[in-house]
Order: sequence, then C-alpha cells, then structure tokens
Amino acid sequence: MDILNPYFPPFSLSFPGKDEKIEKQFCEKGVRVMHEIRIERELYAVYPEIRLGCLQFYAKPGPSSGELSRFMENDILPRLRRECAGKNWEEIPGIRGSRAAYRAFGRNPGRYRVSSEALLRRVKRGEGIPPVNTVVDVNNMISLQSGLSLGSYDLSRIKGAVRLRRAGAGEGYRGIGKDFLDMENMLVLSDDEGIFGSSMSDSTRAMLREDARNILTVIYCFEKEIPLDELLCQAKAAFEKYAGAKDVEIGSV
Repeated sequence: MDILNPYFPPFSLSFPGKDEKIEKQFCEKGVRVMHEIRIERELYAVYPEIRLGCLQFYAKPGPSSGELSRFMENDILPRLRRECAGKNWEEIPGIRGSRAAYRAFGRNPGRYRVSSEALLRRVKRGEGIPPVNTVVDVNNMISLQSGLSLGSYDLSRIKGAVRLRRAGAGEGYRGIGKDFLDMENMLVLSDDEGIFGSSMSDSTRAMLREDARNILTVIYCFEKEIPLDELLCQAKAAFEKYAGAKDVEIGSV
C-alpha cells in the first residue's frame, strides 16, 4: 500500500491479516462522510482544481508511536532529503498546486506557506519533525510524502456544516502555536461559529486535545492530477495502524 506522489518514491505499510480485496472494494465504492462538508461554488471560478479529501473516525490521541517515529527518522526523512536536493518548490506535486491556488486568491505563497511545504522545508534543512500525538504524527507522515496539507479537528468543537470558503476582510484566528493570523482571501474551513482551519495553519478552537474522540481529518488538494480517492484509502490504513482509528469513513468533495 503506497502513499502516492508522482515525484517522491512511494512507501509501503504492512498490515498483518489485511484483506486487500475488501479494502479495494471499500475504496472503489467510497463512503459518505457523515458530517456535512461542502466547497462554496464561487471558489471554482477562481481556481477550478479545488478538492477536499475527508476522513471521519473515532480515536484517542495519545503519545507518539515509537514505530512511526523510527520509520520517519530512518526511512521517510532521509529519502525526502535525497529527492528534494536541488529541486524547486514548483516542481513538487501537491506543493505546486497549493502555491498556484494561493496566488490565484491573491496571497503570496512565499510568505504564506502551506503546512506541507513548511514541513518539507524543515526536512531539507536537516531538521527532524517533532512528534505531537498519534493523530497529528500520521498527518505529518502523509503530508510529507504526498505534498498535501492535512488538518485534523475535534468534531465536538465544530458547530454545524463545514464549508470551504474565502475569508473576508478582518477575518482571522489564533493559530496553533502562533499569534493572531490574518486570513483575508485565504481558503478557510468555516462552521456556524466562524473560521477554524486552513491548509496553512489551524486555529486553536478545533484543535485536538487529550479529550478529543470524534475526529475529522481534511486533506487539502489543489491539483486534479493527484488521485485523491486512492490517497484517502491509504490514509485510512495509516490512521488505523498508527493512531488506532476506528469506524473510519472517507469521502471527497
């Protein structure tokens, strides 16, 4: 099972007793995400390649997995450093599309970086990726290898339907580990209480805390060439293996 990226070599996860035939059928059929999520139509007029991959599942965020940490340090990070050496950011699938989307909506991608690029910049500098918890660590693993940004949110802190929309003047939030972020013209996730997430940085309102159980993970995709449904299937397997995810439902909009 490979986390895809046409630029980076894939990686494989093994699952004892896994039924590949059943998993293939599941991924081909797809499952409706229970929580309502939609993309506002007017966004497509500006940038038609916007898609969201969604996973909804039950999990208890816990201490980082030693197995995953070793896999990151011994396999993923050294390989990415080799593959990224001398490469321009515009050449890397996932990051390339995200940068194009930011420019289309009037934000400078060199100043406002998607989280996947921020992670990969750390790797290129020879730095590691600090462990956070079992769920966020899986986000980072997938993000690094796919080039796409992921955000995981506590559904108990989300009110009403989730929309991807363009933030207006004066809209922003306190980011995780950051001060107030001006999100004007950024593509943001919003619910009945306002904006709470983006491909750049998420707010503290819906962040995963120790008491989070029902989780929504969003994959931000801005390139039509990336087979998002296939990536969702692989992400489902990764969350089950490393984050103990149960009752995983996947879908895309």
